[in-house]
Amino acid sequence: MLEFFRRHRGAFLITLTIIIIISFSVWGGYRGDAGYEKRAQLSDHALTVFGKDFTMGDVQRAQRSLQFAQFYMQAYELPGMLMQLSGGGFSGGGADSLINLFIARHLMEQSGIRVGDAEARAALEQIPVLQTNGKFDLSRAQMLEENAGAMGFEPGDLLGIMKDTIGLRKLQELVSKSYIASPLAAEKQYASSQHTFKGSKIVFETETFKKAAVVTDDEIKKYYEEKKDSYKTVEKRAVSYVFFENPKDLDKKPLEERQKAQNAQVERVNAFNKLTASGVKFAEAAKQTKEKVEAVPAFTQAEPPAALKSESELLTLIFARAKESKTIPEAVEGTAGWYVFDVTAIEEPKQQDLAAVKDKIKETLAGQKANEARSKTVNEARTALNEGLKAGKKIEDLAKEKKLALVALPDIDIATPPQDLPNGFLIAQQAGKTAVGAVSNAVDYDLGTLLIHVSAKELRKRPDAAAVRQSQADSLSSQERMSLFQSWFKKQNAAAKVVTKFGATS
Repeated sequence: MLEFFRRHRGAFLITLTIIIIISFSVWGGYRGDAGYEKRAQLSDHALTVFGKDFTMGDVQRAQRSLQFAQFYMQAYELPGMLMQLSGGGFSGGGADSLINLFIARHLMEQSGIRVGDAEARAALEQIPVLQTNGKFDLSRAQMLEENAGAMGFEPGDLLGIMKDTIGLRKLQELVSKSYIASPLAAEKQYASSQHTFKGSKIVFETETFKKAAVVTDDEIKKYYEEKKDSYKTVEKRAVSYVFFENPKDLDKKPLEERQKAQNAQVERVNAFNKLTASGVKFAEAAKQTKEKVEAVPAFTQAEPPAALKSESELLTLIFARAKESKTIPEAVEGTAGWYVFDVTAIEEPKQQDLAAVKDKIKETLAGQKANEARSKTVNEARTALNEGLKAGKKIEDLAKEKKLALVALPDIDIATPPQDLPNGFLIAQQAGKTAVGAVSNAVDYDLGTLLIHVSAKELRKRPDAAAVRQSQADSLSSQERMSLFQSWFKKQNAAAKVVTKFGATS
C-alpha cells in the first residue's frame, strides 16, 4: 500500500502545492547561451543570505519542509507567519516564504535562540493531526513518520519543522513582547464592539431598477462586437475511465481479511498502471487486466455526468491535462475508490453568433444600468437625508418626503447581531461606524443596497465585561506586536542583502 501512495502522492497534492511550486520552480532551470534549457543541480548556488551561500538542495529541502508542514502535519503557524512577513498577509508567495525562512534561521542563531529536541517533540505531539480525543496518538505519529519517509524525510526532520516554528515564535516575542496596547485604544475597541444600536434601514433593490432599465438592440449589437471573443461555447471533453472501487464494509471485517481486500485493490491498480506505463494503450490495458471501461461522451466541467459529479479532483485533472499531452494515465483517488482515465476527445470552444447570446447580453446590460441607477439614487438619498438630519428634521419626515420606505430594525448588538436578521452582520458592522443621528455609507448586499439610520447607541451591560475587555486588549496587543515584528523583520531582510541565482532581490 505504501509503495502505491509513494508513486502517486504528487498527483494527490498538485492542487494544494501549485502556488508554492510555481513561484519557485523557475529556480530549477535556466537557458544557456545556445538557447537550450539547462537543469540546475542540487549543488548549484541558489541564494545568499547574510553572506552565507545556500544550494539548490538546501532550498528544495526547505520548500518540501514547508509543504509537508502545511499539507501533511496541518501545522499552519510556520508557513502562515512566513507569508505574513512578506507583507501580503496569507497571500504571500512560496519564494518569499523560503527566503524569509533562511533569514529567520540566521536571526534566531544570532539572537541565541535554541530549541531542544524535547521542546520540539512536546510541541509536535500537540498538533491536531496527531491527536485523538484530545490526546497524543502514537499510531497517528507512526503514520506521519511513514509519510515523511516516503518524501525522503527522517524523523528528525519533523522536529526541525517544530524547531523552526517555536524559534520564529520566540524571535517575535524577543522583538515585540514588551509592547502592550494602550488602555485608551483597548477601551475604544471594547466600546465600539459592545454597543447595541437602535435604528432603521432603507432598502434599494437591484431588481426594481432592472425592471426600469431600457436596453436597445443597437446597444446589444455594440456590446456583442466589443466582447465577441468572450462569447464562445464551453470546452467539452470525452473520457474513458476504469474505476477501482474501494472494498465495502471494511470496518465489519477482521484485520487480516481487511488488509487482503485492500491489497487486492492496490494490486489491480498497479497492474493496470504497469501496462500503461510500458506503452500499452488504455483500452488494451483494460482488456488484458479484465477491467471494465466506462466511456463518457463529451461534457463540460461544470456539468459532468452523474457518476462523476462528486469527483471534483478527478474533473479538475481531466480538464487540466494539456491537449497534446502524452501523459501516462495515473490513478486518482475519488470518494469511493480510484480512477484511471484517458481523455478520448476534446470539443474546442466555438464562436456563438449574436442571436444565441442576445438575451444574455440584454440581461447583462440591464444589470449594468440597474447598478448605475441604484448607485446614483443611493448616493443622492444619503446626501439629502444627512443634510436634512443636520437641519433638525426627523428621519421619518425625510423618508416620506423622498418617497423612501423606512423599515424599523430591532435593537442590535453590534458585536453579535442576530443570525435570523437578513444581512445582520453587514448592518451591525456599518452601524458601528456611523454616528448617532446620521445615515450610514452604502451597504451593498446580494440583492441591492442598504442605508442604515442610527437613532441611538448604548453600551451593553454584561457580567463578563472585565474578561471581555482583557481578551480584546490581549488581541489588540497581539496584532500590534505582529505589526511591529513585520516592520523589524523587513529591516532585517534589507540587511540580509539576499542574492538569488538571478541577482539581488529588491
